[in-house]
Amino acid sequence: MQGLKIRYTISVVLLSVASFASAEPLQPDPAWQQGKLENGFSWQLLQTPQRPNDRIQLRLAIKAGSLSEKANEKGYSYLIPKMALLHQSEAFPATTLQNFWRQATDPDMPIPPAVVSYDYTIYNLSLPHNKPELLKQALNWLATSAAGATYTETSLSNGLSVTNAPVATLPVDASDPVWRARLKGSAMMGYDPGQKIKHDVDLESINEFYHKWYTPDVMTLYVAGHVDSRMLSDAISQTFSSLEGKRSEPVSVAVLSQVKPQSIDILQEKQVNDSLSLIWDIDWQPINDSVVLLRYWGSDLAREALYRSLQKTFNQKFSQDEVTSNLDCRVQYQKASCTLTVAAAPEKMMAVADVVLNELSTINQNGISPELFDEMINEKQAQLSQLFAAYARTSTDVLASQRLISQQNGVVDIAPEQYQRLRQSFLVGQTLEQVNMEVRRLLSQEAAFVLTQPKEKQLMDAEQIRQKFTKVLWPQAESSSAAEVGSNTAKEPAVKAPQ
Repeated sequence: MQGLKIRYTISVVLLSVASFASAEPLQPDPAWQQGKLENGFSWQLLQTPQRPNDRIQLRLAIKAGSLSEKANEKGYSYLIPKMALLHQSEAFPATTLQNFWRQATDPDMPIPPAVVSYDYTIYNLSLPHNKPELLKQALNWLATSAAGATYTETSLSNGLSVTNAPVATLPVDASDPVWRARLKGSAMMGYDPGQKIKHDVDLESINEFYHKWYTPDVMTLYVAGHVDSRMLSDAISQTFSSLEGKRSEPVSVAVLSQVKPQSIDILQEKQVNDSLSLIWDIDWQPINDSVVLLRYWGSDLAREALYRSLQKTFNQKFSQDEVTSNLDCRVQYQKASCTLTVAAAPEKMMAVADVVLNELSTINQNGISPELFDEMINEKQAQLSQLFAAYARTSTDVLASQRLISQQNGVVDIAPEQYQRLRQSFLVGQTLEQVNMEVRRLLSQEAAFVLTQPKEKQLMDAEQIRQKFTKVLWPQAESSSAAEVGSNTAKEPAVKAPQ
């Protein structure tokens, strides 16, 4: 459905499981072969004979990021990938390196060759198929430039001077006011992944930091593509077994703060429409058995039902394209949240906000319609019947990315056969009452409100809208907070977003 973007990231709302069978362990998809070298370096490989012409995807995930930095090392985790991408060696002189990157980047779907976050760094390579020598070269580059390098003064100089190195960060914009609000109270505050070096840095300190944190026992190589698994596993062993070092300190794990009920105003210079977002915090736990998976599916179905009901109301009350919306649910750093966003012209936003409030209130009281429930279950059944055909059409870059996301979030990546069986059982057992119970559970939680407006057309503020919603949906919260008004307001000051 247009506008619906429920991503492959997981959240769990606790639900009565009396109707569910006893927990069945989820079995990792055996199609993903796994291995571990004596030095602790891990690898995972998915052969894709059903996609023989797809590019071969390589992802090297390293459990090291900006949380590893001390005060005098700020910016090191962002500098090192820039050095790695430009690192020249005997095997990769300038011309060879330039030619390698030309082939190791998908021209139709380019992704950053390196991504840095709070607790991990990922290197991404995408190779054309049927080029075994290039695959060996890629493994060699990962082992000598990303995973086991000894950087030179030239590497350091290049890394410090380059301004357009394709190194991305997650989050993309750590200065975003909504993200800054999420960081409050967390150990991640002050460790932005994209920090620039603000002081003189010497090569010895960089190499010391690198060899301390970039050790083989915290590295995993993911490969997805039409390759010879035996030859590739041998090549991985030969290439990475010489890496040395062992992590002497625990792996730093980034944990985000919960979403707090609050209001945030953002003013932008070049904004055309208003955008209103409601953000709910969602209970989260890793998914490793069938009971937890069924809980997730139940809450996911309820969120989609709420969203689709709202979409139908928009279609009835507004002309086409007058209002746009989406629902985005994701796990970020051990916390899950869902964001419902609606966008409209500034002069329409108050009316749109009122429609959202009235519809959520109506759903909270009456539930979703039986017709919508039946429509959704029938659609899910039809989608499930096409599961294996859809899997065969899934590209290698999506397969590799899904595997990586699953493992980062503690989700067992199960085989299509187990998925089909559990999903069918789930759909057959769903009732309108269960879905409505989950919808009400979501709506019982106070949301954070974010209002983005054009600076020259600021017609309202987020707190004004939040108070209207609180009075209708969360009157108990309004009563409990009345005594605090004037001494501890939840409203954030208006913020001018970066241009």
